[in-house]
Amino acid sequence: MKQIMVLVLLLFVVGCKSATTSSLVGSGPITLSASAQKSYEKYLKSNPRAFAVTNDGRTSWGWYYCRDIQCRGTKLQSMPKAIKVCQKYSNGKPCRIYDIGGKIVWDQNVKPEKEIKVDLYDPKKFEISDGQKTAFGRYLDLVSIKDSDINLAFAISKDGHTARSRSKEIAPYNKLKQTVLEICRAKSSDEECVLYAINDKVVTEK
Repeated sequence: MKQIMVLVLLLFVVGCKSATTSSLVGSGPITLSASAQKSYEKYLKSNPRAFAVTNDGRTSWGWYYCRDIQCRGTKLQSMPKAIKVCQKYSNGKPCRIYDIGGKIVWDQNVKPEKEIKVDLYDPKKFEISDGQKTAFGRYLDLVSIKDSDINLAFAISKDGHTARSRSKEIAPYNKLKQTVLEICRAKSSDEECVLYAINDKVVTEK
């Protein structure tokens, strides 16, 4: 009976450890910047243990290697150490494991989110007012000084209202689009609102 309980406990611990380490591994499309790639190649020539990088592949990266032939601890135990080095210069962006022991483990096969369809501005249906143009100019000022990981959206309504929203969400910006349209409808008493721009790109019906 004791042996069975020990076996169950061992399997539970191994399962938890696997779940914990898998959460440290990155996923999604990624391309290393030239500087990050150069550092990664240098890492491969060492006694590689773990290499971490931010999701954008360029803001920050860090790696951990063995200085001695005999390494202490497992390669999986090196993962938090590489992440810690990466996050020193990541400006708050999360770091994830890209490589373990010279093998890329970052999962790039994650299916991208499907873009939802929202109403876009159609100049044939109504013209953007002078007040909305002025508000859009102020919005563009915000776009010009925003952090690189922040994305902005701008919406307008038929009755002259405007709305803007911001998020760290990446393309296709589904939640960002929905949020800015909800804000616009709330301000315009549920009048028809349309998406006018994402960052500095005006999006219109073709």
